Amino acid sequence: MAAGSGWRDGWYIVPWQVIFRDIDTFGHVNNAVYFTYFEWARTSMWLELTGGSKSTDVSFIVVRAECDFRQQISMEPIEIRVRIGDMRTTAFDTHYEIRTSNGQQIAAIGKVVVVLFDWKKQMKTAITDELRKKVRLFQKEAE
Repeated sequence: MAAGSGWRDGWYIVPWQVIFRDIDTFGHVNNAVYFTYFEWARTSMWLELTGGSKSTDVSFIVVRAECDFRQQISMEPIEIRVRIGDMRTTAFDTHYEIRTSNGQQIAAIGKVVVVLFDWKKQMKTAITDELRKKVRLFQKEAE
């Protein structure tokens, strides 16, 4: 789990300090870096949900990713928020907000669709009822 991360208001929140490497020649975070932020939050959330601790505990693959950029981000502290949305048979949506100004300003929103994947069998796998229940519990949703 990323330091300072945790669940709040149905979101898994990962604090991050934007670093020099993330900034492009225009002085703001490069658009491609936002997807790295999404990845970091998604992986941190997944490991928290499943009790995993290493990269081999990540049992999904990305099949679609999108981002709407609302405002520029500079070298400042941000919050990366992630939550699981619709869960289908083998795939689920992850929704994101990247916030600045102590969580007050939304700089970007995004959605990534992932498919659960069995790395040994090299095939997708079904979302279990146990995982669905755990997601609802962590996100404090009614069953």
